[in-house]
Amino acid sequence: MSLIEELKRRKVFRVATSYAVVAFIIFQLVEILFPIFNFPQWTQQFIVIIILLGFPIAVIFSWVFDKTHEGFIKTDAVKNKENKNTENTLTGKPFYLQSKNLLLFFGLVIAFLLGSYGGGSFQSSVDDKSIAVLPFDNYSTAPEDQFFSDGITEVIIANLAKVKDLKVISRTSVMEYKKTTKKIKDIAKELGVAHILEGSIQRANGRVRVVGQLIDTKTDEHIWAETYDKDETDIFELQSEVAIEIAKAMKSELTLDEKARINEKLTDSNVAYEYYLKGNMIENSGHSKENLFAAISEYERSITLDPDFAEAHAQLGKMHAHIKWYRHDLSDRRMELSKKSIDRAMELKPSNATVRIGRGTYYYHGFRDYGKALADYSLAKELEPGNISALYRIGLIYRRLGDLEKAIENITDASNLDPRSTLMINQLAGSYVSIRNYDEAIKLAKKSYEINNSYNGVINNLIRAEYFRSGNASKALNDSKKFSSDLNIRVLDFNRVLKNDEDLLSLLTESNQKSYGNILEFFPHDYFLGLAYNYKGNKKLASESYNKAIEYLNDQIILYPDDARFYTSTGLTYALLGDKQKAIEFGLKGVEALPINKDAFFGPNHVKGLARIYSIVNEKIKALEMIEYLSSIPNGLHYGELLSDPDFDLIRDEIRFQNILLKLEPKS
Repeated sequence: MSLIEELKRRKVFRVATSYAVVAFIIFQLVEILFPIFNFPQWTQQFIVIIILLGFPIAVIFSWVFDKTHEGFIKTDAVKNKENKNTENTLTGKPFYLQSKNLLLFFGLVIAFLLGSYGGGSFQSSVDDKSIAVLPFDNYSTAPEDQFFSDGITEVIIANLAKVKDLKVISRTSVMEYKKTTKKIKDIAKELGVAHILEGSIQRANGRVRVVGQLIDTKTDEHIWAETYDKDETDIFELQSEVAIEIAKAMKSELTLDEKARINEKLTDSNVAYEYYLKGNMIENSGHSKENLFAAISEYERSITLDPDFAEAHAQLGKMHAHIKWYRHDLSDRRMELSKKSIDRAMELKPSNATVRIGRGTYYYHGFRDYGKALADYSLAKELEPGNISALYRIGLIYRRLGDLEKAIENITDASNLDPRSTLMINQLAGSYVSIRNYDEAIKLAKKSYEINNSYNGVINNLIRAEYFRSGNASKALNDSKKFSSDLNIRVLDFNRVLKNDEDLLSLLTESNQKSYGNILEFFPHDYFLGLAYNYKGNKKLASESYNKAIEYLNDQIILYPDDARFYTSTGLTYALLGDKQKAIEFGLKGVEALPINKDAFFGPNHVKGLARIYSIVNEKIKALEMIEYLSSIPNGLHYGELLSDPDFDLIRDEIRFQNILLKLEPKS
């Protein structure tokens, strides 16, 4: 018998073909489904490697063994030409009616359909009118021109976002591809776009040269390419022209209003414009005190050169409001400066999206006036449907109003336009934590962590979600230490929950910090020191530390009488001292300073503080009422907190408490 006949007899060809068909189907399913569920790239590579390694094993197995009614047996060698392996003899059916061959036939059909239409259906889920503008290469000789190149990229993105039927990826997500070596197709897949615009900018001797090319990512074809060589004073005209030509190349019909907005000239001063771009670049790098004041300096320089530069006034007013919101300066003077800039911007361009976002932030960050802020942000969205800043802020406003469904909807829309932004993904994760959807929150936090593993907000949400779901404070503490070597409130608070007296004392003795906190909560150094002494049984030193903490908090209240954090912390400290009356008094003041009807996102934290106070001072009924209420609202109490926090020890055995715990226990 020839080798070919022997391979047929041992069904090697059949096994190889069947394996190939099944492998092809799996490859297609992996390509379609894994991106939808945001599985990391390595999982796809792992499956491909496993399947490829399995092929020779399957072939060898089919040569050595044969499947019978009795199971797998070793295949006998052929002793004569009379071979009883013909399927017709064994089954009594012709080849094309045998069940195994029918399955093979249908498998080939399914593989063909998946190959022809499955991948296409995934491609079709990518919007044909979607585009990402990659950072333009800077070919200028002066290194300081880099901000100019990045600024031009940002303006082209902003101009394209003014076109209603285009999906334009935000600058945050595209900036990571600066000087990338990744292929265009890979970038397009990561960003979920059908088109990529790339190019270069060179500025020299008062001239600007811009080269751009638009690529269809499905075919890798250049559907538009152009070189512009203009005087530097014509930069606005150049930016507008590029955006309009790109929109036309993508078969988008611009309305007269959209064209007018794209062609709008921001300022007659190129130098003022450069200062404005610098301010924007600084703001985009974060809201630290240093960044915000540096951005203010750039906007002020811009306005000095052009007092009628509306967008610069709006950005300046927004920076002042940010400074108050992030507690860098809580003085009335700060908001007076903000108002002056916003009022001037509104005089100049009341129907401008940047101006409306600036005024919305003035109301939001300055006064928590969510109604007025929402009105301004909504108008900005109406003026520029693709304005990611408006979409994102609308989501944040709804979260403060307690409408988590609308909050998640709008932040998701913003995240779709900024898919590589850890900030967007993390805000979504935090929103899902609020409604106790811990699995989704953890999934999003992990996705964000893969993009940027140094962003503290992501780590915080990941740890919080896992702790709230399980109550495992030991794991939460270990994770907190693993992710950050700095002493922060997260590490201290999990030590509080675990009553780690020695660890607390060791950490606090080595620290020179006077306080620990964030935008949500604030505690003096001596508060945690008092807890450590209390856990060790040294009531005298604990009492001394608590009193020092109260003195420190009283000073903060005098300076910042509207800050709810200081009242809640004072109430908790008095509760630990055993002063029931003052504990409840300050706990109530914390709730009054930031009630839930004023802030449904941060407000519950102060109600939570009051519940802890009631429990510590043994006001069981009031504590249970508070806990029951907090278990029914977004961003209230979570299963893990109730399970582990020692502040609830005095009421933990109450039937009502146990019923609440049972209600909050995650089912999965």
